[in-house]
Amino acid sequence: MSCTNVNTTGSTVPGSAEIDFFLAVAKGDLTNYSNVSKFGYNPTVGSSNYESIWEGSNAYPWMSTDDQLEVLSSDANDTSAGTGARTVELQGLDSSWNLLTETVTMNGTSAVTTTGSFLRIFRARVVTAGTSLRNEGTITIRDQDTSTTRALITNGATDGNGQTLMAVYTIPAGKTGYIININISSQKDQEQTYRLMSRDNTVANAAWNVKEFLTGRGGFSDWRKYAINKATEKTDLDFQVISNSTSAAAGGFELILIDN
Repeated sequence: MSCTNVNTTGSTVPGSAEIDFFLAVAKGDLTNYSNVSKFGYNPTVGSSNYESIWEGSNAYPWMSTDDQLEVLSSDANDTSAGTGARTVELQGLDSSWNLLTETVTMNGTSAVTTTGSFLRIFRARVVTAGTSLRNEGTITIRDQDTSTTRALITNGATDGNGQTLMAVYTIPAGKTGYIININISSQKDQEQTYRLMSRDNTVANAAWNVKEFLTGRGGFSDWRKYAINKATEKTDLDFQVISNSTSAAAGGFELILIDN
């Protein structure tokens, strides 16, 4: 089915054309169209520098070369026959900027190395688990060579999140992304400034540029993008925040991907 088979007049009434279009994309009914939802959380946003909205609570460390990754937990129960996480799926890009997905079997606090080499990782999730039905420790995904942490599946006070909370993404090769939604929220009634940064890796020595800029104070805000922002293939997207006082922050964005 092509996009011309779906009415896209832009109405926001439930059951209307716009709702039907995005539902069709999510269902996979439209050839060459797909959707991406990125959402992240930073538990301790500071006031000195912008930090990425991910659980590392710092500027996200983007990879410059591809590398095999190591996956390990802070809890021995996250293992192949344990009560915690047993298998974890990694989602990212390979050295050619193509989508790469790999599932690894956990081995507790001992690192398990991926078969594939990742140039980007933008999501990881627990696929199977033991009787606790969750990750019991914080699962770290790091470079094999440098031990730099690239993703985290955290374990809260009572249970595990089961997947990463990282509002970073890279447009795969052969696709173009269109940003259709942005949302932000703050834990406290603090002034916070958000910016969605982009970097076009088809350009040598590419610089980061602001793609969206927002401010907020407490609560939740959500924007539907009618002047849709475009991100070409191999473009990194990094959602960042700075606060006037230490506070947790969450934020995310949604994309429609179209094959070139």
